[in-house]
Amino acid sequence: MKTMSPWHRCVSPGYHLRQSSGISLGRWFGLVAILLIHVRPGAAHEINTSYSVVSVRSDSVRLILSIDEADLLRLDPQIDVNGDGLLYRDEVLAGGGAMALKLQDRLSTEVDGELHTPEMLSAAPEVDVDGNLFLRIVYDVPLVDEPPATLVLDLEKFLQAPLLDEHKNLVRVFVASDQPELLAVLSASSPVGRFHLREEVDLLAQVMHFVWLGVEHIFIGYDHIMFLAALIVIGSRLGPLVKIVSAFTVAHSITLILAALEIVSLPTRWVEAGIALSIAYVALENFWIRGAASHRWMLTFAFGFVHGFGFANVLRDLGLPSQGLVSSLLAFNVGVEIGQVVIVAILLPGILWAAKHGHQQRLVQVASAVILLFGVGWFVERVFDLSYMPI
Repeated sequence: MKTMSPWHRCVSPGYHLRQSSGISLGRWFGLVAILLIHVRPGAAHEINTSYSVVSVRSDSVRLILSIDEADLLRLDPQIDVNGDGLLYRDEVLAGGGAMALKLQDRLSTEVDGELHTPEMLSAAPEVDVDGNLFLRIVYDVPLVDEPPATLVLDLEKFLQAPLLDEHKNLVRVFVASDQPELLAVLSASSPVGRFHLREEVDLLAQVMHFVWLGVEHIFIGYDHIMFLAALIVIGSRLGPLVKIVSAFTVAHSITLILAALEIVSLPTRWVEAGIALSIAYVALENFWIRGAASHRWMLTFAFGFVHGFGFANVLRDLGLPSQGLVSSLLAFNVGVEIGQVVIVAILLPGILWAAKHGHQQRLVQVASAVILLFGVGWFVERVFDLSYMPI
């Protein structure tokens, strides 16, 4: 998910930053800082997502494919006319048509068992609400019979290199005004979407789909993982850790629901910056806090509100279905919780082992130093709209 407090020294006697055997804390800071400095610009914090909107009409099936600037550069570096590594609206306008024709052969649709290659109608630049530049391509498949019963969208050739392995295409299929839209998430490992256009939506399958999307989002959301790690690394007893994780869960569930239902809305850029700020602050606090302090759960509750807006931004991109909206929203939240439980279950044994064998102080120092650097890096990247972080 694309997507700081002032630096100061505040270390309690219980956490002396002293050098011992192995690598000192200062050297850890240096090593990680070098890693961040030498990252290739533009290598991270990209959308890695394209969007397909399919409308089934009486005389055609219309496909609108939206591809962001980073993926356009991967698909055809020549679209960057001035070679500066960035794309501008006029460059997308000039090269969009050729790109659309090039991609036409990588898209395949099957309507009621009959294979079709979509025909390109138009290609134009488009900017979304967050300022991301896209190429919006409109394709069309003419129909000669009655509206179809089945539709297969095959993006296998499109979702291969040079697109990244983690690239996803979010598909929304609109059949008729009185029918709910159909949703799918396609990737290189699962590039084909099959849609039954005249059948009722399988709510159970839809719910399980959103549960998995929630789990997946946590597993690939490195910022959320680091926030959880920073929260629990100082703990040596299970009770306070359960309280901290529960506070985070309740808080982000509240804002996730409010934002996903568009009751409350915040700019994506500042939500993502706030998430980075929360990571940096918690990691910094770990240097002087001793154990799972009594206030930590309250701090976690406050930061959980911010993370909930981040989860909601993901759901906004996916598009909640009109039928089964509440169940899908809750299912995504359940998936997020399952993902968090799995991550805590993986990290906690190591933390408890370190506490038992007298290594917790060094673990807290090293882990918090690394997390702090990433938090600061993400914050600067997101506030100033840069792209240099490794993940």
